[in-house]
Amino acid sequence: MVAMKKYISLCRNSEFQRLYRKGRSAVRGTMVVYAGKGRRGMLRLGITAGKKLGGAVCRNRAKRRIRELFRSSADGLKSGMDICIVARSRILTAKYNMVEKDFMSAMAELKLFAEDKSDEKTVDFNN
Repeated sequence: MVAMKKYISLCRNSEFQRLYRKGRSAVRGTMVVYAGKGRRGMLRLGITAGKKLGGAVCRNRAKRRIRELFRSSADGLKSGMDICIVARSRILTAKYNMVEKDFMSAMAELKLFAEDKSDEKTVDFNN
């Protein structure tokens, strides 16, 4: 059995409020992503699913989908960032690949992907 890496989560309301006020945001059809520099030097995630989504079953389903997307791409994200993802009602009916596309494009817009070291040293053979 493979042990899954546990992520650090945002817990306090003040941490969420700081991201809403001072963080950068990217709006997509299925989610809104807020990101800002973290104070603890590690990657942290907070997920919000309001009652507009529906009952507890619907809200938990939305959060599970977001957690899985984050888990699968956490290795490629910059460390030292706080990320808050707000689920929108379309996340419940959208196909997984659409939710994944929204997630990836929001992360790219906010420049949260870690840069590859191989891309920094490009060699120009024409000179």
